[in-house]
Amino acid sequence: MTKTTYNNPYHPYPYEMRGQCAEKQEKDKTRFFEIFSIKYDEEEIKRLKENDMFEHSGYDTYIERLNRPITDSDNVFYLYKFETYYADPNQDEIELFNESSDCYETYYFQNIDELLEFANHKWGLVLSDFVPSYETHIPSY
Repeated sequence: MTKTTYNNPYHPYPYEMRGQCAEKQEKDKTRFFEIFSIKYDEEEIKRLKENDMFEHSGYDTYIERLNRPITDSDNVFYLYKFETYYADPNQDEIELFNESSDCYETYYFQNIDELLEFANHKWGLVLSDFVPSYETHIPSY
């Protein structure tokens, strides 16, 4: 995968990326992928820590589990969570789909390029594999 340098303070995903979900058939199972993002705001994090609210904010999980420490916070605009799991693509109801899911893996990144490079290296995914959830077998709520 060609290394890109997408780092936009106003939009968490490359404009060429149609969505944040993907699925891939692996042997007799279907693996699903989902990307989530949260705006990285140092002032908000500082305020949350000062008010003992950081641990309940969502930021704590993203920051504590990053693939590497944040060393250049001026160039970090979003934090990313990348989830993958197996599930039965034939389940149309969200509850049954969730019950069928297993083998969850979750990874955290401070850069979408690192996330995409990781997904490419580990599962062969490319930018165009990510589509809106309604184009996958992930049921809507």
